[in-house]
Amino acid sequence: MFIIKRTFTTLPKTAVRKPQLNQVSDVMIPGQYLRYFKPKKTQRPIDSTQREAWHHDPSRHLELYTETARPLHEGDATSTITQERLAQRIHRALSTVYSLEDLPTLLITPAHFTLRQVKVSRNLKKCQIFYEPTSTVKKERGDVHRALISYSPMLSTLIKNHGQLRRPLSIKFVADTKSKELEAIYNQLEQELGNSWQE
Repeated sequence: MFIIKRTFTTLPKTAVRKPQLNQVSDVMIPGQYLRYFKPKKTQRPIDSTQREAWHHDPSRHLELYTETARPLHEGDATSTITQERLAQRIHRALSTVYSLEDLPTLLITPAHFTLRQVKVSRNLKKCQIFYEPTSTVKKERGDVHRALISYSPMLSTLIKNHGQLRRPLSIKFVADTKSKELEAIYNQLEQELGNSWQE
């Protein structure tokens, strides 16, 4: 009488859960279950020359981009809706200051300078108010610049109070030198285009 003994080899749990594809090559597996079977990865030995060539290959290294994602000069970038709304709010607050508050000197009022533009930074923490003195006399223009610099803290406090700004904001008055040049260029272009249409 012959006794047949079967020996069972215990497989690890990972092998039982994910059987290899080459072990079940004789079994037909439906397509929807093929994702459970992964073929074994065979690694080819790499000799020392190939390893050195791989380490010194310049194409293997990633390209480093030194250019920032945001433009370096925020004034050149297009303002967002939040920036424009805050700038309009500051502009209205400044108009309220001029209409309601009794300021110590007329040099910091619209009688002596023209308000060009209000710009707010992207993080909404800095504000620049661009102005241009109305006088063409160098001394009077200098007086306006010095008065705005000296009374800038007082004007900033009044703007924050009338604008009801809750977040801390640094407000700075900046002399505008580009707008006048741009206006002169636009006027010259308009004259040239007008002369060309007349001809």
